[in-house]
Amino acid sequence: MTESNKVIQCPCGTTLLGADDDAVVAAAQTHASEVHQQELSRDQALSMARPG
Repeated sequence: MTESNKVIQCPCGTTLLGADDDAVVAAAQTHASEVHQQELSRDQALSMARPG
């Protein structure tokens, strides 16, 4: 994926990319769960998303 429509910058420094809202939310939820052992809601993820 060379271009994405949505980007989330995690406070840990990881950049999460997605072609649309669903993709970036899924990436953020997976990252939060696997790396930070936290659950992230769709609304929480979207509140951090920016155009990419």
